[in-house]
Amino acid sequence: MSKNRKGLALKKSFFYLLAVMSPLFPPSAYGSLTIPPDSLVRVELSATDVNRVVCEGGEIKDVVYSKEKGLIVKASGSDVYVKFQVFQKEDKMVYDEAPSEMYISCGESVYSLIAAPVKTTSVTIRLADRKNSRIKGNAAVFKGLVYEEKVLKFLKMAYMDELSPDTFSIEEVQGDASIPETRFSSMELRLRRVVRTEGFVLKEYRVVPGEDIEVREVDFMLLAERPAAIALDSTVMKRDFEYRLFVIDQAPGLR
Repeated sequence: MSKNRKGLALKKSFFYLLAVMSPLFPPSAYGSLTIPPDSLVRVELSATDVNRVVCEGGEIKDVVYSKEKGLIVKASGSDVYVKFQVFQKEDKMVYDEAPSEMYISCGESVYSLIAAPVKTTSVTIRLADRKNSRIKGNAAVFKGLVYEEKVLKFLKMAYMDELSPDTFSIEEVQGDASIPETRFSSMELRLRRVVRTEGFVLKEYRVVPGEDIEVREVDFMLLAERPAAIALDSTVMKRDFEYRLFVIDQAPGLR
């Protein structure tokens, strides 16, 4: 099959899987997240624990927020600590569920956040330095695109090998680290590379089946942590031929 025809098949299967998965896995995740300046971003923070915001471009100059919405905010050097208030109602504790706006002056930039409390552990948000050329490149690549368009463009660039290390964080994986914990009896999988960008993490696998087999993208769901899309260059596989599998996860903390 030619690369163009494979590309059409990849796109078709991607759209099908995205339509199925999007209602089940909205663009949210947990852990840490790097966000660019001059953009309004909704982030999910722990409703119970203390959250941390790190200014990578210098020190925190100011934090503007609505105290009446139940936020407790403390700035120190390049860090901001954010905690949602907990209220006691009769004999139980009640956690805040209302989102709150925050405007953080960090270095030479202002970052606008909508902080939404969720049931998760502490989250770290990193405010990217405006001078970071990789952040600028990411913003330029995905400028003006909605969520689904960003995922599709990221996928197509990976498939066409158009990902530049000047714009994306690319980690080539070799040796034992390439062997995934999840095993498949009818095929051999090896993790080839991990690519990180604003909001997403892409993992590309090399797939070699031990027999003629037909698969579906959802068969590889266990390889994803916070799935945004899964795509193959072919779902009909021949024994000992090599195929490519792409798994895109949502980066931690973003919604």
